[in-house]
Amino acid sequence: MDRPVLVLIDGHALAYRQFFALPIQGFSTRSGEPTNAVYGFARTLIDILNEHPVYLAVAFDRGMSGRDELFEEYKGTREKMPDEMRTQMARIRELIQAFNIPILELEGYEADDVLGSIAPQAESEGCSVRIITGDRDLLQLITDCTSVQLPGKRQGDAQIYDVDRFHEEYDGLEPLQLVDLKGLMGDNSDNIPGVKGIGQKGAQKLIKAYGSVANLYDHLDEIKGSTHDKLEASRDLAFLSRELARIRTDVPVTIALPSCVAHDYEYDKVEALFRALEFRSLIDHLPGAPRHTEASGPVQQLSMFEVAQAPQETVPEEAPVPFAIVDDDEKLAVLVARLNAAEAITFDVETTSIDRMLGDLVGISLSVDGGEGYYLPVGHIATNAPHSTEVTQPDLVEGHTPKQIPLKQVMDAIRPAMTNPAIPKYAHNASYDLVMMRRYGIDVQPITFDTMVAEWVCDPTSRNLGLKNLAWVRTGVRMTEISDLIGTGKNQITMDRVPVERAAPYAAADAVLTHRLVDLLKPELEERNAWTLFSEIEMPLVPVIADMEMNGVLLDVDYLRALSKDLGERLATIADEIYALSDGPFNIGSPKQLNEILFDRLKLPTEGLRKTTHGLSTAADVLDSLRDAHPIVERILAWRELSKLQSTYVDALPTLINPNTGRVHTHFNQTGTATGRVSSIDPNLQNIPVRTEEGRRVRHAFITPEGCSLLAVDYSQVELRILAHYSQDEALLQAFRNGVDIHRATAAAVYSVPLNSVTYEQRSFAKSVNFGLMYGMGAFRLARDSELTLAEAEDFITNYFQQFPGVRKYLDQSLEHARQRGYVETLLGRRRYFPVLKDQGGKPSRTPAYQRAEREAINMPVQGTAADIIKIAMIDLSQALKDGGFQSKMILQVHDELVLEGPDEEMDRVAPLVMDVMESAFTLDAPLRADARIGQNWAEMTPYEREPSR
Repeated sequence: MDRPVLVLIDGHALAYRQFFALPIQGFSTRSGEPTNAVYGFARTLIDILNEHPVYLAVAFDRGMSGRDELFEEYKGTREKMPDEMRTQMARIRELIQAFNIPILELEGYEADDVLGSIAPQAESEGCSVRIITGDRDLLQLITDCTSVQLPGKRQGDAQIYDVDRFHEEYDGLEPLQLVDLKGLMGDNSDNIPGVKGIGQKGAQKLIKAYGSVANLYDHLDEIKGSTHDKLEASRDLAFLSRELARIRTDVPVTIALPSCVAHDYEYDKVEALFRALEFRSLIDHLPGAPRHTEASGPVQQLSMFEVAQAPQETVPEEAPVPFAIVDDDEKLAVLVARLNAAEAITFDVETTSIDRMLGDLVGISLSVDGGEGYYLPVGHIATNAPHSTEVTQPDLVEGHTPKQIPLKQVMDAIRPAMTNPAIPKYAHNASYDLVMMRRYGIDVQPITFDTMVAEWVCDPTSRNLGLKNLAWVRTGVRMTEISDLIGTGKNQITMDRVPVERAAPYAAADAVLTHRLVDLLKPELEERNAWTLFSEIEMPLVPVIADMEMNGVLLDVDYLRALSKDLGERLATIADEIYALSDGPFNIGSPKQLNEILFDRLKLPTEGLRKTTHGLSTAADVLDSLRDAHPIVERILAWRELSKLQSTYVDALPTLINPNTGRVHTHFNQTGTATGRVSSIDPNLQNIPVRTEEGRRVRHAFITPEGCSLLAVDYSQVELRILAHYSQDEALLQAFRNGVDIHRATAAAVYSVPLNSVTYEQRSFAKSVNFGLMYGMGAFRLARDSELTLAEAEDFITNYFQQFPGVRKYLDQSLEHARQRGYVETLLGRRRYFPVLKDQGGKPSRTPAYQRAEREAINMPVQGTAADIIKIAMIDLSQALKDGGFQSKMILQVHDELVLEGPDEEMDRVAPLVMDVMESAFTLDAPLRADARIGQNWAEMTPYEREPSR
């Protein structure tokens, strides 16, 4: 008969493991509460519960069990618990209590000893025990009925030790002999000294031969040479270390198994805590989670007339979302009347693809008050058979033809309201819906509120940008996941095959919840002084981004094919050179095989290199530091560069050409960065290398139609100009006002040489310092990236700040403000919050998370202001091009650069227009400057010279 399983968790060990495994920056609530350790702990608890143990308990440390009295330095080398983790321990206890899991602890004792005393009690009551920990000391508790689970190298990759595995790893020793082993080898993590000079292999050999520390010393005269001397010299420490390592089994604690029954918890209590912690992704994994339909309850479908007459206040906040399917002329007329009389309209689209330029329109959902929703099916198709065993659809009848109004009739009917400039429009991820509606004949305007953008402006590191997460965290309503309708993996279908009756409540809820979120997010934007930024920059940018995405870029496919062939031949040549240097072929792209070649076969230096799951790191920065160690390194880096270009761009781009437009349409992600920068994805056209010859060859493939040119205009040193404005450093400001090369001016000042005597190397070095200081670079990083010693780097930075004292003052003030207020902001009011800095009470910390936050806090105001400025320029330029009646159009934004495509005959008028608009986008004390280039492709462009009058 199987024994019931009791899982015992070493609470502090698991909390530490999760804290260091998950980044703080990506795990915090919108109020700034760090949650990485709590999230990891919660995920582990759920994983354990889903394995269906019968009993579950957690143990915590409440002292050192007297070991500190035996040895004052016990655990003396352990660093103090990081404050960012300390703040989460109370939440972890709250989490355990919400799951109704007992906490086992006793004042004055370590969790190890509590577990060591509880495990044999549980065994005697007929249980098997699984101890989950990160401490290998607990392996001594292994018996035929008790196993220990340790974390693997990767998150979620657990290692379970039973008696057999312990025998295998420890060369036949018994688990209890781990105590004797530690007596000899010690334990650095707990500062247990052991015998100096005896390592694990030597200790295992001795304990295997003599069985225990006591018996070893009884026969010490049998051991000769230096081992004898080491053992003799540390006799007392060996016995002390053995005692320190021994887990006690006599702690006065008892376990009541009935109170440890797993799964005995109130779901609502856990859900409420998860909502406060914003752990929506974990909700559906909770064991015993109640099945739900749309909006946490049975869906309520009303007739059109019932919906039209239902006041919003009759629908409670937690109630199901009322909806109506608009599928005949009479219902459409009622809806149109409501739209035309609406104070605001929220809209959302259902499509067959996440690709906004390829997907087909399936349906439109609308809400005018957040009380009820309307669904207009326009693209559902007749279905032939149920599509999946994973998604149950009993109403999917063979040959069923969905009832819906013709697409053109629907679009003609709603167009007046959807384009009425007096009626604000709301959406979530509005650029997607706008592009889809434009493709089907309606240019929705004005779009005044995007709830995804609003959440991001409130908290640029928010993990709740998706509508389902955001609605749950902000309103408590659990919305149906799209996978519940279309399935996943090989069984997934497209939305047009979902019956209208099932699609309608899902789609209507999207519009209704988005409408409700507007009223919740607007006050927060105002509270955070972000309303102007949101309403005057981010929202006007939405249609501009939609324009750029729809415009797309033209590619020379024949050129890319030829380039791919050339790169393939060069890669083969470089590979042969690498094989010759490594004495045989191997997979150059495999980190594991590269480890074997570089560090095992070729014996390259390994001191100071990072470790990974594959061995030592072979990342680009690591290999770059090894360039001088062996000629193979240079060839590997060259192979990697060409291989990445070929796979990421040269071969991939032609496959992404839209068959309808003949162009590649990237998605400009407005909410993709914490600094405010617009990013480019699917494909990323902002990361094509420009400083290398190979990268420029890829840019050569970006071309124009016959009779047109590309115009690229970029800001000159915009971030340094912003730094000069912020810092008010007179030397920097004067250099910009005089139009002097700022990097040359910096080099002249720091090296104390005339401007015309600055060498190329001095200017290049000054440039790296100018930009590096904005990113929080210190002397160590400067020394690493240059040929300077650490002392020389420190002297250089000291001299730099002597020449530019305003910069030093600004950097210090920026950090001080971040510590006091918990956030930094741009000149336009964009904020990024750093609770980890504020939580220290103004006292700097040396934890990696704190230091990273410091660097980001220094950089964000400058980089964020640059992002704000180019956004203003994009909005102003879009309007200027329309006002001027130009055919030229923006097709790309690459950080500080705008790329346009237009007729050749317009270039002489458009180029100065773009430069003027960009330079007048914002007034800085170090005036903005824009430079333009014109060409037939993105690589070969000629500088555009302004008229002499300028």
